[in-house]
Amino acid sequence: MSERKLKQLSLIQIGFSLFGAALSLYLLVHHTRVKLGIQDSSSFCSFGRMADCDIVNASKYSEVSGVPLASLGAFYFFLLIVLGLVAQPNTPPSKLINRLTAWLGVLALVFDIFLLVGVQWLTLGSFCLLCILTYFANLGHLAVGFYRSYLEKPSHPFQNLFWGDSPWRLEQFSKRRIALSFSILIIFGFLIAAIPSWIQTKASDWENKKLGVEEFSKQWRQTPPSEIKSNSWDGNYGNPQAKLKLVVFSDFQCPFCKKAAFSLHTLLPSFKDDLYVTFKHFPLDSSCNPIVPRPMHLYACSLARLGTCASEKGKFWDYHDIVFMDLEDGELEGGWDKLRKKLSSIFTSEEIDVCLKKESSLEQVREDIQIGLDLGISGTPALFVNGRALTIPLDLETLRYLIKLAKENG
Repeated sequence: MSERKLKQLSLIQIGFSLFGAALSLYLLVHHTRVKLGIQDSSSFCSFGRMADCDIVNASKYSEVSGVPLASLGAFYFFLLIVLGLVAQPNTPPSKLINRLTAWLGVLALVFDIFLLVGVQWLTLGSFCLLCILTYFANLGHLAVGFYRSYLEKPSHPFQNLFWGDSPWRLEQFSKRRIALSFSILIIFGFLIAAIPSWIQTKASDWENKKLGVEEFSKQWRQTPPSEIKSNSWDGNYGNPQAKLKLVVFSDFQCPFCKKAAFSLHTLLPSFKDDLYVTFKHFPLDSSCNPIVPRPMHLYACSLARLGTCASEKGKFWDYHDIVFMDLEDGELEGGWDKLRKKLSSIFTSEEIDVCLKKESSLEQVREDIQIGLDLGISGTPALFVNGRALTIPLDLETLRYLIKLAKENG
């Protein structure tokens, strides 16, 4: 194989590695923002529950012992870049590096398949398209390595790629290049590790949040839990036997509720065995809520009524995600045509009309409101954990903390 051809293939491999490293760094930033509660709306790579980067990247499976998988991916791809640059093409060291990266690529590919099938498909039921692109970046690097091996020995490409005909000897490499490579990898590793901390410092309310968590922990045992009545039209999700019971009073037109809904949307799939969530309606509009003196959220009562009907059909959380995630501010003004189209997977147009005319749907919403008033709720979102008001923002770290607290104290 000509040296020019080998250089071209090496550059292609480096290109795949750069692509994978860039995607991994973006996923690391995204994971950190979701984890800290900074990001409160769907990202550009989310296209419904089946293809949702937010759900995957916010899940408890996105870390190993507190280390984000995205940071491991970024380091892995950068390692491939450094290895690709450490030896001159068409030399014994270059062949050894191709062999080493092939073994690394196969191990990474096995892990990628586990994440894709075991975690994203079977556990979360959502796929991260950017994560899958990193898997293809690794596969592309491995495929080019195999092609290099095939050009060298067409009769035994696999044997040549994974075993070769030369021993593993470090003395074949320049000590200066080895030292430089290790230095670069260490520096890059420190930079990757520093990214979450740097983003955390940019979160202006991070210190206040930590103080809030400490205060909430002190009050947990001192605050007597309240009994919150359950109803047949509640939107329920998770494990009824879980130690952690989360009740959410919300308004489908409340902008702060939209942020809380995003947290629920992204976090619930990976914690469905550890908690039980109940959604109750508390629309802030005078047409159904007695504490609201004037029209405020003009469509909130109607959206709440449709929520009770969605519960009857067993599709409440689908309805929840469509209204909170897909419905933009102002889309209801001038009519319900856009909403009817977006809800077509849940209701026919006739079913929407029937639901909004049913007296029972209004009575159910008013009963939820009265439950909230009895608890002292005056605004939304209002969250209760095991009957105690949640006074800290709900994000990945908070939810992990609450599950631990509930298991320890009941």
